Amino acid sequence: EQQGAGTGFIIHKDGLILPNNHVIEGADEVSVTLLDEREFRAEVVGVDPATDVALIKIDAKGLTPAPLGDSKALEVGEWVMAIGNPFGLSHTVTTGIVSAKGRKQVRPDERLRYKDFIQTDASINPGNSGGPLINVSGEVVGINSAIFGRQNVGVGFAIPIHIAKELLPALQKHGAPQRSWIGVGIQEVTPQIAAAFGLDKPRGALINRVWEDGPGDEAGVRRGDVIVRFNDRPIENVDDLPWLASTAGIGAKVPAVVLRDGKERTVTIKLRQMPGSLGGPDEAERAPERSERSHGALGLTVAPMTSSTARSYRLDGDTKGVLVTDVDHGSPAHKGGLRRGDLVLELDDAPVKDVRGFAEQIKAMRKGRAMRLLVRRQNGRSLFVALKKP
Repeated sequence: EQQGAGTGFIIHKDGLILPNNHVIEGADEVSVTLLDEREFRAEVVGVDPATDVALIKIDAKGLTPAPLGDSKALEVGEWVMAIGNPFGLSHTVTTGIVSAKGRKQVRPDERLRYKDFIQTDASINPGNSGGPLINVSGEVVGINSAIFGRQNVGVGFAIPIHIAKELLPALQKHGAPQRSWIGVGIQEVTPQIAAAFGLDKPRGALINRVWEDGPGDEAGVRRGDVIVRFNDRPIENVDDLPWLASTAGIGAKVPAVVLRDGKERTVTIKLRQMPGSLGGPDEAERAPERSERSHGALGLTVAPMTSSTARSYRLDGDTKGVLVTDVDHGSPAHKGGLRRGDLVLELDDAPVKDVRGFAEQIKAMRKGRAMRLLVRRQNGRSLFVALKKP
């Protein structure tokens, strides 16, 4: 039998409480202890692993809810307090400032799809998860969620309360979010990719896959497009798009500005409900050992791709390409993001037919040229990588 402890805060006098999803996930029984030592069995109302937010309810009287503030109005340097249960020391209060906003590179859980953390130096430790981050007006502006390492080092992260506010109606009504969906796969626009696509600077979200007959496909979005505005909001970073797209509303018709061939164009996407799963295959076949060819200058070795290999990566059995069987550490291929097990399908929009054809395509390129490769990962994900020919 295993037990765990975390924190939450009351948001409604009828007993609704917000904790982190990872605090209550998988529990057979959830109990809540209040400051006055009263203890209650809690009912799980709704969960969302993609944001690490959950909603539970207790049957209790005389509750005082915490007022919810405006996390979008927070400023760096503003004083905040964190309340929680660090190391079992219940109802502990610490203070600090907002160290930064919009931290998207933090990923304490691989399932976190939507990240926009508030960074604070208010002391946060194991047991603080789910506790409120409060501003000087006594309003909750965040949900304490993550730390670096195993204990406080002056860097903690909280989920902005505006994310939880947008989720609450669906969590109460459906037990889970009802998200809208574009039907595309996206990746970061790195400086190398920006150069390969002719962009003035790294910005937007690069489309590396378009689901057939999905909302994006029907709107005319293409693989290789870069979405720079969505629903009249600029997309500065790839992580800006998923949250905007998922909360725009099922059935909404949303304008999106895409860069294609160096020119901006606007498409209107009618969003649908996000499917439950878009995962890829769990395993891939071993790379064939024959007919390999090494590209020493780039630092990679490729082999032929068979029809059975293509199908194991959820591609049409007739799809052409080459399989990356080795990548030298520190090489241009490694720095560009290629991995062992990747399938290379296109080079600068031209299909890769076989090992010999791939070698000829690389040979035809001038030195120093930024090339872009469309690859397929073993998890079924397609993406672009960019590297320079040395």
